[in-house]
Amino acid sequence: MKTRIYTLLLVGIVSLTCWMTSSATAQDAVVIGCPLPLAASYGQNGLRGITLAVEQINDAGGVKLGDKKVPFKMEVVDTGDLDPKVTQDQAMAKVKSLITDKKAHVLIGGPARSEYGVAAMDVIAENNVVHIVTTGCYTPKWNEGVFAGDPKKYRKSFRMSGNIKWYIKEMKDLLAVLKKDYGFTKMYILIQDVLMCRDAAAIVKKVATADGWEVVGEHAAPTPTTDFQAPLKECKEKGGQLLFLWTYSPNSAKIFEQWREMEIPALPMGFVEAAEDPTFWKRTKGKCAYSVITLSEAGVTISDVTTLSRKFYEDYEERWGVPPRATGSAASYEAVFVLKDAIERAGSVEPDKLIPALEKSDLPVVRGKLRFDETHQCVFGYDPTNSILGNWAQWQNGQRVTIWPQAAKTGDLKMPPWLEWFWKGKK
Repeated sequence: MKTRIYTLLLVGIVSLTCWMTSSATAQDAVVIGCPLPLAASYGQNGLRGITLAVEQINDAGGVKLGDKKVPFKMEVVDTGDLDPKVTQDQAMAKVKSLITDKKAHVLIGGPARSEYGVAAMDVIAENNVVHIVTTGCYTPKWNEGVFAGDPKKYRKSFRMSGNIKWYIKEMKDLLAVLKKDYGFTKMYILIQDVLMCRDAAAIVKKVATADGWEVVGEHAAPTPTTDFQAPLKECKEKGGQLLFLWTYSPNSAKIFEQWREMEIPALPMGFVEAAEDPTFWKRTKGKCAYSVITLSEAGVTISDVTTLSRKFYEDYEERWGVPPRATGSAASYEAVFVLKDAIERAGSVEPDKLIPALEKSDLPVVRGKLRFDETHQCVFGYDPTNSILGNWAQWQNGQRVTIWPQAAKTGDLKMPPWLEWFWKGKK
């Protein structure tokens, strides 16, 4: 019930914003359709990012289209695609409604679930609209499989959200730092027992062992699990120095609470959806301290990756009363500015003119420099002057402090005191 009320409030905010910023008809505005799973954090992050960008651009006069300036107008639907009860056909019907009923010129947002994001590519291919994916849909199948298989058919699809292959590359390089600087070589893997997390664990294990890590143990916990003492104890007994996590479970706070109470001598690191949230420190009463998590996007922590990073963070916090959370926050915000830039260079929202303009995007954004490769995937890297950056952060003194990649770094990695004492005693 609370989730439904929150979803309705979010839609209400957007409707009010759209009414205030523009009472124009579709002919007098560029209509951005936003397909998002509003009950999920990914959808909420995306909605807030898009809304903030639309408000800022409209307040500055709008987007130049031909010989006049017009506002952006948002139309939002709840795809519900991260709800296991929502079918692919139901989610695709919501995407189509933005095109047929709301007359959107461009779509920005989701679907966030990878399978549904891939399915949306066919919907876009069949309609006269450009789609920029900005939250979720991390599967390599999107660009390396579907798009690369028929670039002409799928040319209206672009992706500014992540790619799991890049995030694994970031993780691999961070593991190399831990191995070099701290001598860590032993990993214990603790995940949520769902397909996506099991697949991620398999990739992590393969990459880590190829680089000389020893995986000393693995445990897949069912989603309802609240007691993680047994796998944590096993991690300690088997000599795990790194506790690698991958979980979307709402109960994941318990992992950190029990890890701290048991003083497990292994550094927690990985993907933990709940730990992305700026309120996670309070929720765990500080017991998440020292844990390292991926936030996917540079700029969602206070930083100066580009001249736009800090401004985005501060503007977002002022507008919404909370800092940017993580996945989809920065990318969704950036996409509206990328669209504005492309429309003004193309002089049109027609796909045949807009697509070449988007393909030539070379724009400073929150995460670095936005460019697209030949598969319409935004270019990731470690140099913010020619690519966009990810974000691995450590919880320190109530804040998420970026410790990787180097160009986004705002603080040094810190080790739990009991971990240092434990391993010194073992030498």
